[in-house]
Amino acid sequence: MAEPDPSPDSGSNLGQMLILGEIKGQLRELIHSINNVAQQQSAMGLRIAKLEEKEFRRDGAGNLLQIILKSPAIGWLVGAAISAWAVLTGKIHV
Repeated sequence: MAEPDPSPDSGSNLGQMLILGEIKGQLRELIHSINNVAQQQSAMGLRIAKLEEKEFRRDGAGNLLQIILKSPAIGWLVGAAISAWAVLTGKIHV
């Protein structure tokens, strides 16, 4: 098998250099595309994290409100407030 002619005048060497240049260009485009996808995924990850944080806060506030509304202490306080209002306004005589 004959070795390729290393001289710059060789036609096959020129063809190989053109192919190598094309491969280098495509490799650069591929690296650029991969970097763009990585940046997009990073930005998407941040947005998802913010949405999850917002949802967790909303769930926590909703749970706290449910606990307060289900608490028997609220019923006692409302009853005491209504009783005090009735006594102070003269609706009920004690």
